[in-house]
Amino acid sequence: MDMFADNVVTLVDEEGREISFEMLDKVNYNGNDYIVLLPLEEMEKEDEEAEVVILRIEDRDGEEVYVGVEDEEELENVFEIFQSRFDDEDFDMYDEDEE
Repeated sequence: MDMFADNVVTLVDEEGREISFEMLDKVNYNGNDYIVLLPLEEMEKEDEEAEVVILRIEDRDGEEVYVGVEDEEELENVFEIFQSRFDDEDFDMYDEDEE
């Protein structure tokens, strides 16, 4: 059994394809909740820097729905919160180097 099975989220993209993600964290920012996901296919690529996906969690008629975030500042702030949780653990796999 996969040790990450409890943390796997499968979403359907705009073209109807299923994409599986590992849920890395839930973050609260500015009164909203966000989910930080890593595509499982990214985990398999050792030669590339992994990119996380951040989605806002919304409640629609009692159902949890994940919504894309278009505001760059909002995304950056949520990512900084996520990243700061792992700084002490030297969790640099998700660093965004802007050099």
